[in-house]
Amino acid sequence: MFKALELFSGIGAFAQAAGKHKIQVVAAFDQDPRANATYKLNHGLMPKSRNLDSISADELPAADLWWMSPPCQPYSVRGNQKGLQDPRARSLVNLLGHVKSHRPKAIMLENVLGFRDSDAHKLAADTFAGLNYECHLIEHSPTDFGVPMRRPRLYLVATAAGVTFRSPELRKSADIELKSFIRPEFDEALIVSEKDFDKYSCSLHIVKPTDRQAYAICFTSGYWKSFKSSGTYVQTGEGKIRRFSPEEIVALMGFSSDFAFPDNLTMQAKLHLAGNTVDVRSIEYMLNGLSNLG
Repeated sequence: MFKALELFSGIGAFAQAAGKHKIQVVAAFDQDPRANATYKLNHGLMPKSRNLDSISADELPAADLWWMSPPCQPYSVRGNQKGLQDPRARSLVNLLGHVKSHRPKAIMLENVLGFRDSDAHKLAADTFAGLNYECHLIEHSPTDFGVPMRRPRLYLVATAAGVTFRSPELRKSADIELKSFIRPEFDEALIVSEKDFDKYSCSLHIVKPTDRQAYAICFTSGYWKSFKSSGTYVQTGEGKIRRFSPEEIVALMGFSSDFAFPDNLTMQAKLHLAGNTVDVRSIEYMLNGLSNLG
């Protein structure tokens, strides 16, 4: 069994995927206590609440693989697109500086598509090239796996000498209808008020569960607060409009049916965590492409 670090761990999308491989997550890192409690509940490991902007190389345990999902705001269309000038990019810069001393056999990184043309991507590519890593870029969306949600993301895989990555055959299952992810029972807190609906209805992406062609757009961490381009809404049988539940969102993202959130979290907190996670299927795809890691 080989060892991995899950950096910017969130609710543990990598840990979820690692469970299907012989991978032991020896340490996870995230500063959100709500994410850490959710991670511990589902994966049995409490992430370290440590600022990755300043973490030293000595504080990172030895591991064969590093998984990183750094903040996307510096590169996102909805963000400020300042790249490395954004303070939220400091953590990635700091971690890239520690690659030389740790030399993990493989590194995986996830971010928005805008990362491809950023100065942060150039820094990562130059860092890996200088250390003789072989780099691969992959663009994935849940739709590639037959799931009705449009959420394109960029994935970078860097492998050291002796480790290989080859993109596996993409075995797309039969397309799944969105209604398969929508639960008939839901929390009343998810219903959009008439006042908010009247104000924002023109900008809402609303689906009917009976529509076989329906799809969800990308959910964001601001889904609870923002009505513009933050996710899809469902028309209920009573004609009301509601948000997707956190459980429905993580199911769309490939988490197992027994995944759960701590009972003491608010609906807003659960939606924030669900909208901020990574597609599990894409991680599994990349892990399937690795050879000679262990």
